Amino acid sequence: MFLALMCADARWSRDVDAYARRTAADRAAWPLAAGRPANIWACAFLARTDRGARRGDRRGTRNSLILQNRRDNATPWEDGLGLAEVLGRRAGFVGADNGGHYVYGQGSTCVDQATVTFLTTGRLPEENLHRTGQG
Repeated sequence: MFLALMCADARWSRDVDAYARRTAADRAAWPLAAGRPANIWACAFLARTDRGARRGDRRGTRNSLILQNRRDNATPWEDGLGLAEVLGRRAGFVGADNGGHYVYGQGSTCVDQATVTFLTTGRLPEENLHRTGQG
């Protein structure tokens, strides 16, 4: 899923030599990262698809579960709520009063039950759930 998201955002160069030059330059400039940010990714070799920008809409199958921590610096609470608003009834939203990026299996019974139910039955919560404490 990570590569699908990363690779679909932009076209990736297939010039292996250019990646090697940039990686060597980055390694010299920022030894702690060892050139990793400039190095080649699998995205360079995946089939290219140009689908253009997509706009979320409320029509379609109700088949998405959004899990969100209240204190996640990588994906802010407002972003999760915004996605739920854009998708409307197509998605269920379950928020937890936790920190960090991982939501499932982090101590919220509400999140864990909604996730297991969705993965085993395809059913989403009828209402968006986000309370402090365990939900």
